[in-house]
Amino acid sequence: MGLKFSRTKNNKNVGVVAGILFDGNKFLVEKRKPDEDTDPGIVCLPGGHVKTGESREEALKREMCEELGIIVKKAKFICKNFYVPNNGERHCKYYYLITEYEGNPVSNTAQDVFWLDDTARLELEFDRKTIKKIKSNIR
Repeated sequence: MGLKFSRTKNNKNVGVVAGILFDGNKFLVEKRKPDEDTDPGIVCLPGGHVKTGESREEALKREMCEELGIIVKKAKFICKNFYVPNNGERHCKYYYLITEYEGNPVSNTAQDVFWLDDTARLELEFDRKTIKKIKSNIR
């Protein structure tokens, strides 16, 4: 079981997970809705906050089900980073490569989800670096 986090409003680190899915050389991204509180309208990897009392792995499964309608069967932790989105929260973001899942990804919460083969459209630098790392080391 992974470390547990809770959301805070007092400028402490907030646990966030991101799921990475590949289809051949392409990876799945989401375009966030323009009215989102956090990073509105950007193209990024799907994911979300770790809820109070929830492990990172539990959060990943919940977020992928809520956002993409998929059931995560297997995932591998890749790396973490720290960044501050536009709303000022300090995110500790954990990236997972999803290696087995059920269902077909759909956009349940984002403006759109789609497959890319080039990292240039990803708007968060660490998302780009993580995809490049996976492509060079695992793929």
